[in-house]
Amino acid sequence: MNRLNEETKQLLRLWAETYNTKAFIETDPIQFPHRFTRKEDIEVSAFLTAWIAYGRRPLILRKAEEMHSLMGASPYEWIINEGYKAIIPEKLCPGPRQTFYRFFTLSDFRILCASLREIYKEHGSLEWALAAGKNPNPVVKLQELFTDLKGIPVLGGTSACKRLAMLLRWLVRNDGIVDLGIWQEVIRPHELIIPLDTHVYRVSLEMGFTSRNVADLRTALEVTEVLREVFPDDPALGDFSLFGYGVNR
Repeated sequence: MNRLNEETKQLLRLWAETYNTKAFIETDPIQFPHRFTRKEDIEVSAFLTAWIAYGRRPLILRKAEEMHSLMGASPYEWIINEGYKAIIPEKLCPGPRQTFYRFFTLSDFRILCASLREIYKEHGSLEWALAAGKNPNPVVKLQELFTDLKGIPVLGGTSACKRLAMLLRWLVRNDGIVDLGIWQEVIRPHELIIPLDTHVYRVSLEMGFTSRNVADLRTALEVTEVLREVFPDDPALGDFSLFGYGVNR
């Protein structure tokens, strides 16, 4: 793994400044939790949007829009009142498998919503549920809350847990631009891990941020340490930089 020269650091700062703008929200899944002001609504919207955030972006945005139409004005109240039980499968998920989105079935979605409801009943918010976790790694804390649920990576597996890391970036980063920054008590921006998707992994390999041959959580941590050289208090800001690298190269 290479240390960064000053030219590379300046480029990463420039790309972060270029792409960490309000305009980014309009074409990104983060637009959905931005529709709400109540903390619990933002949490539910962000969590469920992040859960489906894989595949082609137009498909993600379309399904997220459909999902938010179901939840209405308050995703939190919809969860607490078990609105997910009232979904008519024939309208939303036609076919014998009742596919909700890609590999997720309607049953997977309902089980996830029910687990989320139990968390709110016990802890009051998703943030305070994380506060009860003992692991210092915030991504692992999230994993442990939703163990054995479809779409939540298995602990110790080969996943980089990109969607969980992205959810944390959305809710913790607090510069008031793209990310929502509603969690300030349990996790701080300097603790965040880069959301390592296929694109970010490929860029990180090209730039020498990692030499590992698998895009797992260990690799995400390694890339995060490199970005911490540029953004010591906010390494996840580097997510915008690596996006910018992909656009500008």
